[in-house]
Amino acid sequence: MIRYYPEKIVILNEEKVTNSIVTANILKSVEGRAVPVSYMSEEAIDGLIAETKKNETAYFEGKKTLLITVNRGEFLKKCPGTNEYICCDYYIIDFAQNCPMECTYCILQAYLNNPFMVVYANTDDLFAELESRLSGVAEKKYRIGTGEFTDSLALEHLTQYSKILMDYFADKPNLIVEFKSKTDYIDTFTRYGAPPAGNILISYSMNARNVNLREELKTATIEERLTAAAECVKAGYKITLHFDPIIDYENFDTEMAATIELIFKYLEPSDIVYISLGAFRFIPALADIIAARFPKSRIIYDEFIKGYDKKSRYFRFKREKLFRTVIGLIRRYDPDKKIELYFCMESPEMWNALLPDAPASDEELGGTLYDKCGKCIKTKCG
Repeated sequence: MIRYYPEKIVILNEEKVTNSIVTANILKSVEGRAVPVSYMSEEAIDGLIAETKKNETAYFEGKKTLLITVNRGEFLKKCPGTNEYICCDYYIIDFAQNCPMECTYCILQAYLNNPFMVVYANTDDLFAELESRLSGVAEKKYRIGTGEFTDSLALEHLTQYSKILMDYFADKPNLIVEFKSKTDYIDTFTRYGAPPAGNILISYSMNARNVNLREELKTATIEERLTAAAECVKAGYKITLHFDPIIDYENFDTEMAATIELIFKYLEPSDIVYISLGAFRFIPALADIIAARFPKSRIIYDEFIKGYDKKSRYFRFKREKLFRTVIGLIRRYDPDKKIELYFCMESPEMWNALLPDAPASDEELGGTLYDKCGKCIKTKCG
């Protein structure tokens, strides 16, 4: 896939940004590309953002600018959930926001109020927060990801942020870190090899082939992602996969079967720790944005019901049919059930219908997934 490079870089003129290793990495990565670099005050940056947002194509045009700034809030956040649905007790490191890829269904289009690509360079504050919140928690089972407000690896060729995080977590085997992506970037992992603690998971979003080609624009193809995953396995890593969002699309059974066949062409069941399953869902504001930005997409023109989380989602009978198909296809290649399967944001009723008994709590599911990962850690991902 084509790597993202900004047309312009804006840097917050504060010492913790200008002296950051993240800033240095980015500037080094664009040497020879004649990318203009501006150092601005926070007030000037706010004005630039406000001016950009006046443009009707702000979300598209804004991504051409990479803003290197500070995160003045919390870096470590609990993944948001809804009481009526079972969640997996996941935590997120908010190291960057926005994504250069163009998935039609992306929630960031309706969530972010800044159209620029944003990277937080104040890593000293990040690590101070992590030390404060995670020190002395050997008994706590933490699974931490970085792919919530951006793609974990979409800017890795510029920032080397994942490498910085891997170095930090290398001596913390009780903290499992997952880098989730729709790219095929693997240099960080194949160049340096798996950390001694084995607590790093490389994760890829999966979907039916036609959804990937028509709705996941500017991303790596499914085969490119799986080629990358196989190389990561060779380097000593375990893989996780996420079918989310599963979309009721043209030729669903055939196209999904083709994707799952590809998965097991490149990976063995023993290479994959777990696979999550989540059906397409969206907040009301996103529907208008998809219609305006991607008029050829038809994914919002279906029958939906309002969920407990106020998001539109397929009726339960349709979700169950979609999930049953995907689960059946996976188990065809994994009859011994080496791969842990779980639902993202689903009801206990759905669990009880298709998977083993529903977890009693988010913590129970999170613990199950952590323990599954822990077996890899103890065996050095072997």
